[in-house]
Amino acid sequence: MHVHETPGMDRALKWSLGINLIFVVVEFAAGYLAGSLALISDAVHNLSDVPTMLLSLVALYVQRMPADPQRTYGYQRSGVLAAFVNALVLVAIAFYIFWEAYRRILAPRAVDTDLMLWVAALGIVINGGIAWSMWRGRGDLNLRTVLIHNAGDAASNVGILAGALVMAASGFYVLDPIISFAIGAGVLWSAWGVIRETTHILLEGTPRNLEVEEVARAMLAVSGVEEVHDIHIWSLAAQSHALSCHVRIGEMSTSESGQILDQLNALLARDFHITHTTIQSEPLAAPGIRHEFPVGIRRQDS
Repeated sequence: MHVHETPGMDRALKWSLGINLIFVVVEFAAGYLAGSLALISDAVHNLSDVPTMLLSLVALYVQRMPADPQRTYGYQRSGVLAAFVNALVLVAIAFYIFWEAYRRILAPRAVDTDLMLWVAALGIVINGGIAWSMWRGRGDLNLRTVLIHNAGDAASNVGILAGALVMAASGFYVLDPIISFAIGAGVLWSAWGVIRETTHILLEGTPRNLEVEEVARAMLAVSGVEEVHDIHIWSLAAQSHALSCHVRIGEMSTSESGQILDQLNALLARDFHITHTTIQSEPLAAPGIRHEFPVGIRRQDS
């Protein structure tokens, strides 16, 4: 089964991983020297990108593996699983940041704002650059997780830079842990979005941009199709959707029913981007089977 993939993303991930590792070391050292919890929190946030990128890189290679008798759909879901695990790691990181920020608010410390400024500016360039390099692959949920991580890191660096400017002018050092709380909230928000989407896919949910009844009615509009029922639509991966259903057709030759099947497949691929289908045709005179759900509609219903 074909896997939708943007060329060159594995190379971009490798470069991003190496650059991110270097910046994590720089930010930890700078946070320690500057006495800034915001920098250390952001270093932890950046460090969480390392397993994210490693898992995503492994997933890119694994999802290319062909289907086999044990994995008849192939390994496309490896990217979704990687994204789910990454998001759980982010949740743990967020609560760690909240705890450390709470402790620092109770006992604020002076920080080296000049060092904070330089490191934050460097972080904006690095994380912004990594997010930009992932933009082409944003349709892949796995790669989108990496993009979200690094876009969030860049936003955190903007907040750190602004906070350093305020602290340098006012000496209001409690702002450092407050920024850490904001970073943690951003991490938690991005993680929740990924958890919700990956869980939906893993539970075989209908793709969010598709309506089952809309798809069924479009199929019913094909000449010769009298009823569509027992229809299921799910995602194999973020960009790969599958459908199975039963269609009732009138009495006709095998070649005519084959033409209807070809029209249905062309319709589904063109209008709904569903390229993996299992459509069972049934004669109109066959005894009816009642299905409370999924959707079942006849031509006279349309």
